[in-house]
Amino acid sequence: MEKRVVLVYPYFRDKDPVTKLFQPLGVAYLAGQLKEQSIAVSVIDCTFETPASTIARIVSLNPAIVGLSVMVSLSRNAFAIAVQLRRALPDTLLVAGGPLPTVYPQQYLSHFDLVFRGESDFVFPQFCCDYLASSNVLSFRNSLDVNAYPGLFINTPLGIASSQPVHHDALEINRLPLPDRSGFRHDTYQEHWYASEQARPTTIMVTRGCPFNCDFCSKPVWGSVYRQTDLNKVFLEINDIIALGYNRLWIADDSFTLDLTYLREFCRQKLLRGINIEWTCLSRVRGMDQETAELMKEAGCVKVYLGLESGSDVTLRLMGKKSTVQEGSEAVAIFTRAGISAAGFFIVGYPGETMETIEKTLSFALSIPLDEISINVPLPLPGSALYARVCQRNPDDDWEKASAGRFVYESEFDQDWLQGRIKETLASSKARK
Repeated sequence: MEKRVVLVYPYFRDKDPVTKLFQPLGVAYLAGQLKEQSIAVSVIDCTFETPASTIARIVSLNPAIVGLSVMVSLSRNAFAIAVQLRRALPDTLLVAGGPLPTVYPQQYLSHFDLVFRGESDFVFPQFCCDYLASSNVLSFRNSLDVNAYPGLFINTPLGIASSQPVHHDALEINRLPLPDRSGFRHDTYQEHWYASEQARPTTIMVTRGCPFNCDFCSKPVWGSVYRQTDLNKVFLEINDIIALGYNRLWIADDSFTLDLTYLREFCRQKLLRGINIEWTCLSRVRGMDQETAELMKEAGCVKVYLGLESGSDVTLRLMGKKSTVQEGSEAVAIFTRAGISAAGFFIVGYPGETMETIEKTLSFALSIPLDEISINVPLPLPGSALYARVCQRNPDDDWEKASAGRFVYESEFDQDWLQGRIKETLASSKARK
């Protein structure tokens, strides 16, 4: 029988419905790499599945390896799947990867055979090749050299063995095959989006890594090393996306607008190639100029999302943000003048701020021309400096409802009052449109 790898994204929309629904791009990258190695691979995106149908599909494939990609709010789902697969497929190797296993690898060894931390490109596919080629998998696991697989974390007869993850440089990233999106239910994703926004967007990653160190941010996979993908490869991927029926890109990079030279070249190349697809992206507050924003608009940018975070410079310093309220206001003005809609992310109730700074933030959010406002209480992500200060949580736990908007630590602010003020502000924002 053909030896198979199954890649699972354990998010169930019925359990935690979110507005912005995208395919797991990391899984698609690994699927593309496994296929390039001539390994039989199946992708199970649980978004539109149930736990029962997921287990049934995996068991029917009888894979040699099952890999689960675990985000912050998905560890309970992942553990539940692992428990059932251990019963149904005792000889199958269970592997965990993603942000949470990277931060807490030891906790995942109670449910999984091994963990891959950090960027698993090249490393996980090579491990799968070697494992599937082994005539004695138990001997292979007990005698493997963890240093041959950067980021590997495993329990051996001699105890836990591990190797440090690596961040692949730009030359290595450009060697990767395009992500394989064939395992996703594109029609269902597109129907979901079109019903609410009359558009059919999907994600693309153009750069990796963020060189900044915001207090609330955790970046266990991509890290702080900023890398860019060759634009010829980027446009090949965009053409694949268009062929699948999508008509808008969500450029999901943390730092897409960091290098204005690269950003401008992206825009120019898109125009020269006549690639007709809208796009949205995250943008930094600092560094943008009017000419670049206008070029972005000409190249199809319809919306930018800005991490404005606060209307108080004191709070911005608490958050480790390298920007000011004035710079945030100017960035919104630049994009608005260029004809690009601006959306703003805000955090209120940050440890160390005051009622006065909270009210400043809410007033600031209403005072600038934002097309969309998102206001949340702090969510201390495992691996962030904020988490280390305020959270005494069990690392096995997770947030089952990613959008719950509730404190997960003991805060000095009254949650009911704060959520009431958030609702009032959002209502005021909608009323003025």
